[in-house]
Formats: sequence, C-alpha cells, structure tokens
Amino acid sequence: MISLIIAVYNNAQALDLILQSIQVQTFLDVEVIIAEDGEDPNMKECIDAAIKRYSFSIKHISHPDLGFRKIVIGNKAIQKAQGEYLVFIDGDCFLHPRFLESYHKAMRPGNFYFGRRVLLGNDITKRIYETKSLTIPSFMSLLRSDSTQIRESLYLPFLPIKEKQDREIWGCNWGVYKQHVLDINGFDEDYILPCFGEDLDIDWRLAALGLKRYSLKNKAIQYHLHHRQIWDADIEAQGRTLYDAKRKNGLMRCLNGIVKH
Repeated sequence: MISLIIAVYNNAQALDLILQSIQVQTFLDVEVIIAEDGEDPNMKECIDAAIKRYSFSIKHISHPDLGFRKIVIGNKAIQKAQGEYLVFIDGDCFLHPRFLESYHKAMRPGNFYFGRRVLLGNDITKRIYETKSLTIPSFMSLLRSDSTQIRESLYLPFLPIKEKQDREIWGCNWGVYKQHVLDINGFDEDYILPCFGEDLDIDWRLAALGLKRYSLKNKAIQYHLHHRQIWDADIEAQGRTLYDAKRKNGLMRCLNGIVKH
C-alpha cells in the first residue's frame, strides 16, 4: 500500500480537486493522509465531506497555525502512515490518473523517486475552480492556454526509468520506502522558514544513506494550480545558509527529526 501524504494550508478548493483526481486513479491501494499546517474550518468541512464521499481511506492531522511548520506536520504524517511506501505531494497539485500507478510500478527499497509538474496558468486555473469538477487538461488545451512546462504533461510509460544523480527532488512530487525515511529520522525540523531547504535536505541525506535517485518524469504527472508566488530573497538566503551548514556537517540522520514525535 502507498501512503499519499498531502501537505495543505488554507486552500480547501484545491484539496477538493486533488481528492477528485485520486478517486479516478488506476491504482487505488492507497491511504490518503492530509497533513494540515493549520486548523482551517473550511478545510475540515471539505475533508469531513470527502471521507463520506470517496472509497479510499482518508486521514486528517493538523495543528495550530503558528507559522511555517510544514516539516513538523509532515513528520507526524509519516508516523501515522501505514503504507510500506510514501508519496508526498503539495496541496495545490492535482494528479494525472496514472500518477499512483507510476509510483507503484517503479518503487523499490534502496531507491527514491521524483516526478515533475505542469504549471497551469491563471486562466485555466480559474476555469477549473469555477466548474468545481475536475477534467484532466489535454495537451492541446494546455498549448492553447497560458500554462508552462507543458511537455511535463505527456504520459510516456514506454520510456525507461532512469537514475538521475544530477537532479534533486521537489517536495511536491516524490516517493520513497517508508523505512528509509525513518532511517534518517525524517524531515529536519530545524527548517522553520519556507522558500528553501527542507526538500533538498532530505534529498541529500537519502543519497548519503546510499539510495539511488530515479526520475518518473512523464509518468508521475501532476498539475500545479496557479497562485501568486510568495518568495523572499532574505528568507531564501537564510535557508541556503542552514542547508549548506547541514551538508558540511554531514549528519545523514538529523538530530531534530521524527523520533521526538
């Protein structure tokens, strides 16, 4: 079984679309764990309705909104997961129907995996939100839209899965055997700021453990709903400084991780 961990924050509309996209997956031996970095009443209402509506298992964990604590709730979600494998996505990305199938076919102990995403434009995102009913956009409709990274939408199952030592995971689309995450003590909770670090940090520590990194590009496809990007150069710089110090220190098993939960 796969435990699909969805990191969410104050966007019940997007979560509703993600859950719709899970219902039509070609592989459904899955439990969904919604890891909410906050306690939004709209989110709870959406999840309560989804538990009654959908056939797959849905679990919800949350904590008070006290700033950026995505890493903390992520570690709690890992502890709650019952699946042998974990797949992580963000709460603003819905899934191609063969997303979970692609991870299921690929994943093996000793490796970790990543996919990429189509960046939907503002216009097509508005149309999707307005209809409240999910239809996976075709390649031609994406070409006619204001979307970018459109080539990522091509589903190419016949291409071999390749090891990628020159790439890094992004927190919105990656998967790994659960035990490997426990072996490195989960996410490092020293990362208390957004913008940079927490996904790159777990990437290098998994590689240091001896795992090989594989790309599921054009297989594990997701669609990122457009929103205003919040980015702060000073916050990013702080994240880079912490990340560089962690790499230099070389501790594969972080000190401030999942064990304390």
